[in-house]
Order: sequence, then C-alpha cells, then structure tokens
Amino acid sequence: MSRTKSSRQHAANVLGALSLVVADRMNTAVEAIATLGPSAPAALVAMHEFLDGGSVTQLSSVLGLTHSGTVRLVDRLVAKGLVDRVGAQDGRAVCVVLTQRGRRTAARILQTREKSLASALSALSTDEIDNLAAALDTMLTTVTLASIEERSAPTNDRPQPWLCRLCDFAACGRSEGNCPVNNAVTTSNRS
Repeated sequence: MSRTKSSRQHAANVLGALSLVVADRMNTAVEAIATLGPSAPAALVAMHEFLDGGSVTQLSSVLGLTHSGTVRLVDRLVAKGLVDRVGAQDGRAVCVVLTQRGRRTAARILQTREKSLASALSALSTDEIDNLAAALDTMLTTVTLASIEERSAPTNDRPQPWLCRLCDFAACGRSEGNCPVNNAVTTSNRS
C-alpha cells in the first residue's frame, strides 16, 4: 500500500473519530442549555443569527426536520418562553420570533459552543491553528458544494439540515466575506 493512500486513510479515519468526539461534546454542552432536545439549540441559534421572524417552513428547512416535527419543536420553544408566534404581513403564515429570553439563551448556546470547540484546539500553536483553519475552509467549501448538488438531486426526498444552523456568523467572518460556506453558495448560485 502506498504511503499517500495510507496517510489519506489515516487522516480520514482520525477526522471521523475527532468529528464524532467534538460534535458529541459540543451537542451535549449546548443541549444542556436549551433542555428541549437536539434541535432546539440549532433552532435558537439559527433564529439568532439569520432567521428571526422566519416561517416554520423556513426553520424546518434549516433544521432538516419535517414540518410537523418543526411545529412540535416550536410548540416546546413557545411553552418555554423562548419564542413567540406572530402573524406574517400577508396574514396567511406565522412567523417565529425570539423572545428576549430566547435571545439570551441563543447567546449562551453560542458561548458554550465556542468554549467547547476552543477546548479541542487548546493543544495547537497559533501556526497550527492557522493551517487548520485554512484546511477546514477548503473542506467546508467542498462539503458545501457537494451538499448543494445533493439538494438539487430529484431523488432527494429527505430534508437536509443547513451546515450553518449552529454557526456563529461573527466568528466565521460572514459579513466580511470570509465564510467558506456562504462563499461557496454564492459562487454556486452565480453559475
């Protein structure tokens, strides 16, 4: 077996293991804040970052949940005082908006997420972090383009959650044009 193939297999394997550990730790930490299941933190953060005042259908698309599953999640968030339902301007739809409590909870989720992820980077030097960030940007671009292609496939009947549903837009530099996911989507939409 060649060294390149072995190195690639090793990298893929350790990436898979690390991804699971990092995701499990992050999810456990943020789910403890919302206490409403695994989709609640992503719903609150998505609303905090870009979807406040969106419809249940839009939230369903972001989370990759069925419409009925999203309605049940919104019911739980309303009962907990984290979101409110308000009538849309056209009178036919309902928008979901964060309450002040929901906004504070989303901010706590983002802070906890950042702390959890930062702990995984703690053993790396500044140069190693810079190199990792560049590699991760490249990987996210590739994954984003593949996700766009999968979404457009006619046989894809299961909703796919958005990659940025639990992202801190300020940390990724989205408004400065540094978000690899947004950049890939924007470039893809121009094609």
